[in-house]
Amino acid sequence: MPIIANNMTEGNTNNHTSFSQDRYLFRVKRTDGLTLLCMASSRMVFTSINYFFIHGRIPFAFLEDIHQRFVKTYGRAIHPAPAYAMNDEFSRVLSQQMDHYSNDPNADRLNRSKDEMSKV
Repeated sequence: MPIIANNMTEGNTNNHTSFSQDRYLFRVKRTDGLTLLCMASSRMVFTSINYFFIHGRIPFAFLEDIHQRFVKTYGRAIHPAPAYAMNDEFSRVLSQQMDHYSNDPNADRLNRSKDEMSKV
């Protein structure tokens, strides 16, 4: 775990980064004093959607969505809150959005736009 923590805290306070450790792939978004992490096993059997979730644009879209929802819901209460203070409430949002970004082809805006353009 120390290697993962070091990778997450390197660099500027606002950034996006990706790295792998052992058999896991990590996407990290650091913004406004918050660190958001998306982790997946690199040994997963990928459907095309899951492949893009792990390797493409979707992980950062997911993290951006979660960041916006979290800040909108909790606002200034985020920074002074103790660890896991919002877990009971926000875990439902996380679960719903993980399902959406993992299984809905429309979660990838670029592919959705390409599909719409091809129909014109």
